[in-house]
Amino acid sequence: MYIMHLALGGCLKAPPVLFGVTADTGGHIAYVLEAALAQARLQQVERVSIVTRLFEDARLGTAHDRPHEPLGERIGIDRIATGRREYLEKEALALDLPDFIEAFCAHLASSPRLPDVIHAHFSDAAAAALAARSRFGIPVVYTPHALAIDKRIVQPDCGGLDTRIEAERLAIAQADAIIVSTRDEAERQVRAYGVAGATARTMTLPPGVPRRARPGQETRLAARLLERLRDPRKPIVLAIARPVRKKNLAGLVHAYLATPALIEHANLVILAGQRTGAASAEEAEVVGELERLQDDERLRGCMALPPCHDADDVAALYAKAARGGVFVNAALHEPFGLTLIEAAAAGVPVVATRHGGPSEIVATLGHGLLVDPCDPAAIGAACLEISSDKDLHRRLSKAALRHVGHYDWDRYARLSVSLYAGLCQPRLQSTGRVAAA
Repeated sequence: MYIMHLALGGCLKAPPVLFGVTADTGGHIAYVLEAALAQARLQQVERVSIVTRLFEDARLGTAHDRPHEPLGERIGIDRIATGRREYLEKEALALDLPDFIEAFCAHLASSPRLPDVIHAHFSDAAAAALAARSRFGIPVVYTPHALAIDKRIVQPDCGGLDTRIEAERLAIAQADAIIVSTRDEAERQVRAYGVAGATARTMTLPPGVPRRARPGQETRLAARLLERLRDPRKPIVLAIARPVRKKNLAGLVHAYLATPALIEHANLVILAGQRTGAASAEEAEVVGELERLQDDERLRGCMALPPCHDADDVAALYAKAARGGVFVNAALHEPFGLTLIEAAAAGVPVVATRHGGPSEIVATLGHGLLVDPCDPAAIGAACLEISSDKDLHRRLSKAALRHVGHYDWDRYARLSVSLYAGLCQPRLQSTGRVAAA
C-alpha cells in the first residue's frame, strides 16, 4: 500500500521540529509525522509520502524549500510549489489554495505511481485531496484536528469562522472516511455539522505519545532559568503552548497571580512559542501581554518566559515538573491536547481545561484535575492542590505512567491502515496489490 498524507500549514520537516516557530506549527505537525512514521514500519505498507507546501523563509530554516526530504527507507516529505514562495498563514494560505490544488494534481499526474489513499489534515488539505479524487479516483480520509464549530462559541469574534466551518462541512460530507481523536469529536462535533451519515464514516482513533528527547541538558536549562527565578529549587507550574488567544496563557498567569500561596510554593514557567521574528500579529500581541504581566512586582523571580526552547529544554522541564510540579493546559477549548499525554509519559500530573479533548484524556489516564478555563481561582487552586499534596502528586504521577500506553502510535498505525485498506481495496485489486488489513 502507498499512503499519502497531505498537510498544507505550518513548518513540516524532518524531526526535530521547532514547535511554536509559527502559529500553525503545533500539535498537528507531530501527529502527521508520528502517524506516517508508524505506518511506514508496517509490513503491508510499501511507501508513505507526506506532501506539504514548498516555501522560502530563512528565518524558518532551509529545509522548507527542498522538493524532497527523506525520513527513512520508505518514507519522505514532498513539497509542492505554487507561484507564492513565501510562508503563508490562514487567510493567505486560503487564497493560495486554488493554485496549490492545481499544482498538487499536476504532481500526481506526473508521478510514476499514484497513492492508494490520501489522508488529508485540515479542511484545506481535504479540498485538495477531494479534487485529486475527482480526477484520479483516490480515496480520501479526513482528519480535522480542530473543528471550528466549537471555536465559534469560545471566540465568536474570530474572523473567517463561517467560511472555515463551511469548508469543514464540505470535507465531512465528501470524505470517504474521517479519523478523529476523541469521542466528543465523533459523537458531538462532527454531528453538529448536520451531514447525514457522517458519524457512520467516522473512526475514533487516539494518537500516540509524541516522541521527545530524553532529559539530558537539565543543568544547562536550570542555569538559564536562574536568571529569572529567585529559587529554582521550587517545583514548577509548567505550560507549553503556542502564543495564541485560545490557549489562554495570560489566563494562567492571572490564575497564578490570584493564588498567593501558589506563588510562594512554586515557580511558573511558560514556553510560549519561539521568538524568531516570524510571529503573526496575534502571536506578537499574546507574547506582549505575557511580558507585561511578567513585569508585575509579585512575579519578580517567580516566573520564567524563555524566548526560545528546543527539545532538550522541553524534556528537562517535564522532568523538573515530575518532581512535585504540575503541567497546565488552560485553553479555552482544546480539540485534543497532545501535551497532556506528553506530560503523562514523563509522570507529570496535569491541570486541564474541561472543554474538549482533555476531559477524555484525564478520564482515561486519571492523572489530573479538570477546571473551567475562565475561572482563575479554580486554576490556581487546582495547581496548588496537586503541587502541595505529595501523596496526591504521587498517585497522579503513578496513574499517568500506568495508563499512558493507551495512547500508542503502533496501534494507531494498525487500525488506520486497516481502514485505508477497506477504502482502497478496489484499487489494490485492480493493480494486483492487495494489502492485508
